[in-house]
Amino acid sequence: MSINRLIARIAAVCALDNYLHSPWPTSAGPNIFDSKIEPVEEMKSGQPFPCVVVYTDYDKDHWNKGAASNKARWMTVTLEMLIVQASKRSASSPFKLSCPVTDSEIETALDILEVECLRALTHGTEASDAFNYICPSPATTISRRGASADGGQRLAARQVTLEMKAIRDNAAGVIPPVIAAFLTKLEEHDDYAARVSELREVMTAPASGTSFERTMWTLGYTRDLMVRLGGAQDEQSVLPPVLTFHLQGASP
Repeated sequence: MSINRLIARIAAVCALDNYLHSPWPTSAGPNIFDSKIEPVEEMKSGQPFPCVVVYTDYDKDHWNKGAASNKARWMTVTLEMLIVQASKRSASSPFKLSCPVTDSEIETALDILEVECLRALTHGTEASDAFNYICPSPATTISRRGASADGGQRLAARQVTLEMKAIRDNAAGVIPPVIAAFLTKLEEHDDYAARVSELREVMTAPASGTSFERTMWTLGYTRDLMVRLGGAQDEQSVLPPVLTFHLQGASP
């Protein structure tokens, strides 16, 4: 589990939906979803509507164990942009979502939505600032069209994958100011407000340990190895306040 991966995904969602408050940063409005599409009011109308689903599927070398702490960490943030239409199915599963076959007008809407999303991720809000603090350096950005699995028919869908160099989780138990400002703002989001205290608790948990324990946790060393390397299990030793040094041999 990586707290920075979780914060980055939530920050991306909030950068795109403005904490579920207008004005909306994109033409998808409030229909920005974390990992999967949830039921929304637009499904009842049966009319096509745009939406975006945010994933963080790939996170490489994020565990700070031994020499791995010196490796670059790479994380992907995926934005799936869809024009979906709901149809009634059954009482147990009332709505079935599908993507219509694309046309010139739909492709234009998807292209504009892609531009809006990328602009929102660098707009300078608390959410976008937190996202770019955790993922400061993009390596590749790939935009793919959606197609049906069987006949390869073009559908009203586009997937943008951002492969980004990401920072490592904070080992000192201190919440960086940029993240702290975002968590305060996140309390305004109806979907995430109840989770903010839990996020703060997870991020500050390492602060409860001694410097010896934090180093051990960060590097993944055993306690015995830490002692052999010169680590002290208690707090750092302090020299006595007064020392007297004596010359050995003849005076200069």
